[in-house]
Amino acid sequence: MSDGTRLRQSWYNALSQSEDYFRTLLKSSASAEWKRIVTTLDSSSQRGKGKARASAAPELTDVIVHRRAPKSGDVVYRAVLDVSTGDEPALLDPWKSVLITPELRKEWDPAVEGAQLLEMLDPTTRVSKTNFTIGWPANPRDAVTISRTFNDATTLMDISTSLPRSLDEPAYLRPSPPYVRSNVKLFAWCIQHLQPSTQPAATAESAPAPGRLRITCFWQHDFKAMWNFGSASALSQQLAAMVLGLYKTVQNRGTHVPLLLGYGNGVSLERVRFDIDREALTVDYSIVPEEEDHGAHSIDNAQGLDLHSLKEHRRLLRSIECTLPASQGWDVQLTTKASSEKVERLPWNAQAIWDGPRKAAISQSPENEKFLFRVKHGSLPDDHSVLKVRVVIEISGPSPGLRLNGVPKSIDEIEERDPSSYFMSQQILQDATSTADLSFHTASTSSTAAGSVSSSSRTTTRPPLNRTPTERTAGAEKAILSQVRRKYIYFSSLLQEPEAKWKRTTEGRGVEVTQLDSIDPTLVVYRAEATFVGVGLWDLFGAIVTPGARVYWDKQHEDALLLEDVNELSELWHVKTKPAWPVNGRDSVLLRTVYKAPTTIHVFAFSADNLHLFPNVPPVDPNVIRTQVDLQGWSIEALSPTTTLVTLLEQSDPKGWSNKGSIPQQMITALTGVGEFAIKCGGPPAVTRLAGAKANEIRYDHERGNFRIEYEVSESRRTSSESNSGPNGNAPSTNVPLPVVECEIRCDMDTWASSLDIVVDPPPQSISCLRRHRLSTNGGGLWLTIFHDAVFASEERILVIIRKGPGKDKGVVMLNGAKANVDIEELPESEVKSLQKQKRVKPARIPLDQPPVMGVIRRRRAEWEGHVDVPSSQNGDSGDENQAPSPSSASFTSGPKFSSPLARFFTLAVEQATTTTQQAVAAMSPATLPGAQSMPSSSKSPMEHALEALSHVRSYYSTPSADGWTLVSEKGFPVYRKLIPEISTSIPVHKGEKVIEGVSAEEMAAVITSYGCRKQWDDRFDSAAVFEEYGARCHTAFLVTKGGFPFRDRGFYVASVLARSRPRAPISALSPRRNSGIETEQETPATVLCVTTSFSADSVASFSPAKYNPYNLPIGRFFIDAWILETLDPYTEENYAIPSTMCTRLVAADYAGSIPTAVNSMINGMLPRSILALETYMKGISPLPFTRMPRAGLFITDEKDDEPFKESSWAVMRRDRNRTLISAEYTPNELVHRSMITVLLSPLVSSSAGSISEDNTPRPSRISGSPLPEIKHSSHKSEDLTQSSATLRASTVAASSQDGLGSRETLRASNSAFNLRGTVKAPSDFILTEIVVDSKTYPEGYHVRLKSSIRDPKKKYVPRLLDNEVSLSQDEVVPVKTTVHVLPPSPLHSAGLNAERPPQHLVRLTIPTAQYQVSTIQDPLTGETRSAPPQPQWLLDLEEKGAVWIVEIRPAGASGKRDGMTVLVNDANVSIASEKESLTSLGRDELQNTRISKTIMLVRSPEAGDQIPEELRQPVAVSEHLYEAAILESLNTPEQSDGQTGEVSSMPEANQDTAGSANIPHGNPAPEGDTPLPAAGGGLLGFLNSYPNPLARFTSSASRASLPESPSSNLLSELPKCPPGGLAEVERPLALATLTSTAGRVYPLSTVLAVALIAFLLGSFLRSLLSPADFIYVVTDMKDVDESTVGWREIRRLLEIKYLIGGWDFQIAVVRRH
Repeated sequence: MSDGTRLRQSWYNALSQSEDYFRTLLKSSASAEWKRIVTTLDSSSQRGKGKARASAAPELTDVIVHRRAPKSGDVVYRAVLDVSTGDEPALLDPWKSVLITPELRKEWDPAVEGAQLLEMLDPTTRVSKTNFTIGWPANPRDAVTISRTFNDATTLMDISTSLPRSLDEPAYLRPSPPYVRSNVKLFAWCIQHLQPSTQPAATAESAPAPGRLRITCFWQHDFKAMWNFGSASALSQQLAAMVLGLYKTVQNRGTHVPLLLGYGNGVSLERVRFDIDREALTVDYSIVPEEEDHGAHSIDNAQGLDLHSLKEHRRLLRSIECTLPASQGWDVQLTTKASSEKVERLPWNAQAIWDGPRKAAISQSPENEKFLFRVKHGSLPDDHSVLKVRVVIEISGPSPGLRLNGVPKSIDEIEERDPSSYFMSQQILQDATSTADLSFHTASTSSTAAGSVSSSSRTTTRPPLNRTPTERTAGAEKAILSQVRRKYIYFSSLLQEPEAKWKRTTEGRGVEVTQLDSIDPTLVVYRAEATFVGVGLWDLFGAIVTPGARVYWDKQHEDALLLEDVNELSELWHVKTKPAWPVNGRDSVLLRTVYKAPTTIHVFAFSADNLHLFPNVPPVDPNVIRTQVDLQGWSIEALSPTTTLVTLLEQSDPKGWSNKGSIPQQMITALTGVGEFAIKCGGPPAVTRLAGAKANEIRYDHERGNFRIEYEVSESRRTSSESNSGPNGNAPSTNVPLPVVECEIRCDMDTWASSLDIVVDPPPQSISCLRRHRLSTNGGGLWLTIFHDAVFASEERILVIIRKGPGKDKGVVMLNGAKANVDIEELPESEVKSLQKQKRVKPARIPLDQPPVMGVIRRRRAEWEGHVDVPSSQNGDSGDENQAPSPSSASFTSGPKFSSPLARFFTLAVEQATTTTQQAVAAMSPATLPGAQSMPSSSKSPMEHALEALSHVRSYYSTPSADGWTLVSEKGFPVYRKLIPEISTSIPVHKGEKVIEGVSAEEMAAVITSYGCRKQWDDRFDSAAVFEEYGARCHTAFLVTKGGFPFRDRGFYVASVLARSRPRAPISALSPRRNSGIETEQETPATVLCVTTSFSADSVASFSPAKYNPYNLPIGRFFIDAWILETLDPYTEENYAIPSTMCTRLVAADYAGSIPTAVNSMINGMLPRSILALETYMKGISPLPFTRMPRAGLFITDEKDDEPFKESSWAVMRRDRNRTLISAEYTPNELVHRSMITVLLSPLVSSSAGSISEDNTPRPSRISGSPLPEIKHSSHKSEDLTQSSATLRASTVAASSQDGLGSRETLRASNSAFNLRGTVKAPSDFILTEIVVDSKTYPEGYHVRLKSSIRDPKKKYVPRLLDNEVSLSQDEVVPVKTTVHVLPPSPLHSAGLNAERPPQHLVRLTIPTAQYQVSTIQDPLTGETRSAPPQPQWLLDLEEKGAVWIVEIRPAGASGKRDGMTVLVNDANVSIASEKESLTSLGRDELQNTRISKTIMLVRSPEAGDQIPEELRQPVAVSEHLYEAAILESLNTPEQSDGQTGEVSSMPEANQDTAGSANIPHGNPAPEGDTPLPAAGGGLLGFLNSYPNPLARFTSSASRASLPESPSSNLLSELPKCPPGGLAEVERPLALATLTSTAGRVYPLSTVLAVALIAFLLGSFLRSLLSPADFIYVVTDMKDVDESTVGWREIRRLLEIKYLIGGWDFQIAVVRRH
């Protein structure tokens, strides 16, 4: 056995040869052999050169890529990027930190999946392993490289090359299937800071050239593949993205990465790793006796280390040294561990000093300063002791400083030499300096470059092959690849078809078979799906592709013969099936291809009958029918480590008498057989890769447990680098690998066999055995890699036989009678348990043949381009961007960590809850300081706060950005947080988003806005009391949330608004057409925004806190609580169900009081997870009834970037002036829906010929005078009533006066009394409301109750509807006609595409007004004049006063119908019009009209004015039961006489601004006794101070569970009048603003008696403590009276009544025995 000296020597030799090769490339930088590669990016940038660049940041087009292709075939690429640095010095330390940290490579290299440091040979030399994403769908690639770093003041070099293979190599150098070990010949970086030009000629004529940073990368990588993974242009794009990604990473993370600078004698490094998310460097090392390091130092000295390095090694005796950026705060934790307590307590010393020489150079840039952290340990007591040390250096925030084990550590001002003095070879430095003045832009012309690229690409992609006469031509190979590609595109497109296009055929034994719903009847495609638990991905793969295993699980299968191994991924098979009388046997010739990915494997096959391409196809047997297989594909997807989804697609024609109807049953048999075989027998051996050879025969005998593969060396299968390698290449000769043949086989040693017996003939050159845990994400099982020398084995075939081991030993692998070494990858027990409990996640179905690298490049390029545009739009935030912590570091606190157990608990809570402060003391204090953003401003009305929050939500939705969002947790789904100063300067906004399939946005909005439903799915919601309604579901309320033990519940004054917006346009949208948003809403579902925010309690001061907050709960604040519900496009790559909704929740809440910041952030982080509870609730209920007309919510028009919110105001435009939806409530326990609607009709206009407007349908442009475009509904059968002539004339004039847009709208709305057919338009009835009811919610039917009342003009507004209100009028004050229609299926409804689901009903309520609109007609025969009947009183009342309707829908009783349901309207049965009848009577457009054109518009106006419209300042309905009794009495008394009323009403609107802007409260503020207690102080038990006196609970006049009812007996009989216009054009009563409440509290008699009794008992107890005690002597015998000294008892009187009866006293006392 070797001691490793020779192996280590070969590593250093390989690195030295790479350095020489790197010097050769540096010297040849000006050579003509370097040809520039012109990419599509360069050509596009040439066309756009005339445009000025928006930012000085480099772009992808700035990276110049050259290529050098010598005759040897070793192609080398060079990428150069020059970045201007100006006159400021450029530090290379951040570049060194990023390059040396391998974990960061996946952030700047798009082709890297992950990297880790394996071993650190010396402070400048390291061994790393890198996993690449390149290689799929065959096998991914990895590389193990050795790297060395050189640097001086202006130059940094990092050189890497692959480690040479050796027989005594360590385990990490052996293959790690399914990864294939690639060869990195050279991967080198050269970063040079070129100083500004100081030549005299330049200074005389012009300013000196600014300094620049030149980044040069040399790349030469052999992926060991038969073909290139991309063209030269694609590879150049990858290199350009890698160079630019490195620059971006250094800019973002350069000052956040600590660096291990060096270590000395007596230190043995064991592990160094960097956690990207925590931004923490962990160093594990051991203090060992110094004599053990002499051998290593001699090797290092033999490698030519200079004297400086040796001195540094001796200076850092038993020490390590790290460099830390001084601009950040750092927390260092140092722990020691040893076998004995004496060694563990050895002294150690830590010192932090400023980096002296560099501090003076960059004194003007404090953010570039750094300091050194050094730890020195004491000597060991003996030569047999070892001290284990772990140092964790973690970033703690932007505030600079250092803490060591929780104690602040000062940084000493010690001027000394730079310990990181430069380790740079002078020869390499001279070679690098010689290239400083070269210009790489003029290395070659475009034509020359293009020609060279084309020629060189032909040389690389198609190496010369020594073909035999039987091999295919290049055209035949291309034809086969084209067929495979077309079939795979078809296969992947079928997998991505939405579920709506598959109709269910049959189901059995856990397998569901569906058929593609196609227009073409001849296209028959079946799909079978099954989910298997307890079996892995690779076990099922082996059971499917192994030919002999199919005989076991498919009883019709007879045999499968390998005809030809076409290429690395495709094989030609001849499959035979058994005959079953009277059906003949069948066979098929299939070309099978396997594509693999980390979590998915695709196996697809199709018939191959072209003899020109496949000459080995056997002729057809006359007794056998050849089956035509258009496609047979298997998709194996890992849902979790223990669960796998298998999908089988079949499109074939069995020919003969057999038809395609038998295929579904065969698919069920196949899937169940595969699953049972894999679970019972495990996965048989399967060949996963064969490199440098082609298979001749693959056989598997399940009964004998014998797997056999025979293959031979193929010159055409050899990679291009192996075939072209020679001694004349420029690369070092030792790095050129000899041609080998590799055979990779995966075996199951958990179920199939416990041990293996392998026979290989001829014996292999080497074999690698790697066993992983069966739950490993890299593929469980035993992976065998057999190596043969291609030169010696070229003349004979290679045979591999794998059999089950005969012995009982487990995990033993015998190779040709000898025991082979097996490397085992163990998983920690905690990780195994985590993998076993991992939830099932269905991977995204994406094509596996597309390289993932290009997708990463496109995504990063889009992010970089978006990042460049950000500073131009944000003027003030660009300066703070560099000082803010990175997204990954923001999730961890920078506060100190104390050593006490209680403080550790709170510190852990702070880290897990992602606190918003940077000190641990603040983690135990309230989230916000008293008076700092604790309560909203009282100068703004409630709706003004709501519109501000709506503006923030709308801007986030319109322009989403991932910058600044920090990942908090990934449990369930990811939750992010970000501190947005515009919303809150101390409370971060938490965000969670998830796609909920099968539910539309409108259905979710109905559940979210219903307080009754919210209590079912939101475990933190307690109750809500609504104060005021502003119409369109905009309201204010008092919300109570549960605090959780030991904290009290919290109350919130919230204002909520329901709005809709246009769907977010995709990035690739090229349509220049813009509109107001209403027109697109009819075609595309609108995005629903449910926004809630807090407002000041002074705005609702007239309401009694004793009624809505009886427990004096602490008051918190919702900065924002928003739901964004976006109905997704079903025709996307994600393959979501129809419909599906992207649900996003943004939360920022301050629970105030004494809740610590850690708990506050923890609650905020849990609130977005309520999406999961909402999804579960939505899947378990039917859609709620909702009011379609009048429409709820507001519609927001597009926001312009040049009109920010602060410089504009909002305007409300009514499009329906006749109806207003006050409220809509739903009780889930009783399935009762209640909606409250007010109606005020405009005066009816007869359709006479002399009228100005003869159109009975009021156009929105005329009603509101809005310049917004309106939608024509030509097919609507009924619409609103027209306005009077004067109103129409005024509206037309007003519309035409606004920017000239009114004239265009007038032209669009034709004033014609005739329809398109030329007949006279018939007047229609007025639609009161339309309600959509899902019949599944009420399977037995439902009862519609109508309660109406004419409004009282004396009342100022409408009292709100109460849940317990039963005394409403049900008399038919106004006649209403009810019709029920069946709606046609809609894809935007969860039942729309399910034929088995009951349909939706449209309940339509109309008022008979058409008969009163008949024109006056004179009969020409009789002369009789016929006119409309006189208007009844109820119609006059609707025009003058208005009316209020309450529509209630509740389940009906059990009906006698068996095949239908009953619909009752006020106890009268109403027939249901079928879908056909509804389409005939109303039309499809009328039935499916969403009435979005009637939605209230919320428009942003650039004109100066109030921030909020007047319509949203005054409420429409008020909860009167929450007022005090004195205020209720004042509401029922008239304020002034009729004459005064007339004067006030005749005054112009001059005083409206005063009333609106003053924001006078309703009445007096809350009484002193009801004022909530002030926030308690901080501290551990500070939350206990927030509890009031327990006796104060008895002073409330009401209970939280049941609020008092309204004093009025009939609310609707006294509802006030609501004049037309606006959301609510009524004034708040003046009595509410001027009333002084003088009435005290009123308490019930029971409360008074309880308080009196308690006070009496407390007084008696206190009196007993002051009164003298009685001492009584108790004996049993009178003789013992004078003799006994025991028996005395002390009595304390609590209650005494003297002379009660006959001289007796009554006493209640306590007795104490002595």
